[in-house]
Amino acid sequence: MSIVRIAYSANFADIGVMRALLADHGVPALEPRMSSHVSIAGADQGYYLEVLDEDAETARRLLKENDFDIFVVESKVGGFFDPGYNDG
Repeated sequence: MSIVRIAYSANFADIGVMRALLADHGVPALEPRMSSHVSIAGADQGYYLEVLDEDAETARRLLKENDFDIFVVESKVGGFFDPGYNDG
């Protein structure tokens, strides 16, 4: 059983709404965590939505079906913690 990042947003409210949506459909999500990626211009602050590995496919599908697809994290990009990062 592992934890997978399924969404990223710079806005905590977006994460809260997505987390509530998942909960309404019986998909538990972990407490949101803040990213700590530091870029040349400074800190890139944002929040990750994480679920258990066995819930990841359902969670991503629910987010996409409810117009949250721009926040969905699908794959690892260059090893950085960004919207394209998935450690699962």
